[in-house]
Amino acid sequence: MYKKLLSRVSCLSLVFSIFLACNHADAVEPEIIGAEKFTVQVKKALLLLKEKDFDAYTIVANYIGRIESGPRSGMWAYHTPPTYEMSPSVASDSVTWVAATIAHDSYHSKLYHEYKNAHPGNVPDAVWTGTAIEQLCMKHQLVVMEHIGASQREIDYAKTQMDGHYVRDGETWLGYWFNRTW
Repeated sequence: MYKKLLSRVSCLSLVFSIFLACNHADAVEPEIIGAEKFTVQVKKALLLLKEKDFDAYTIVANYIGRIESGPRSGMWAYHTPPTYEMSPSVASDSVTWVAATIAHDSYHSKLYHEYKNAHPGNVPDAVWTGTAIEQLCMKHQLVVMEHIGASQREIDYAKTQMDGHYVRDGETWLGYWFNRTW
């Protein structure tokens, strides 16, 4: 009897694992809004993530619903759908850099939504923004960059950003608008 129970539990575990894998595999790719050049570059970056770092791609597909061209780069996790706004300067960089920034900002959104799903009420900014969170997102970005074959120059540059010095804790919308240049 114990063997039958163990066998059933093992089968259920396998079925559940397959279900989870399929659920992640069927995650919807973000909608892309922008000029043709922007759209092509973002599609190449998403394909690179999908082929070289499927775990990072899954985070993107689950936590970013839209990637949109805009004057500055930033993650709007609280929008419906969660939107990564990407500046023209970022979008015109290499495909590996574009992919890395998408992965980076998807991690911000992941932190936001995991908290929101586990706690009623508002999501505190410190859960998904600020210097400490930026360091986590940069760590994720660097791992992704290794997986997708980013150049050593790009990796070295990303390492100079690891401390999150470019982010201001408690920054207001106006501060974001006037201070962000990427």
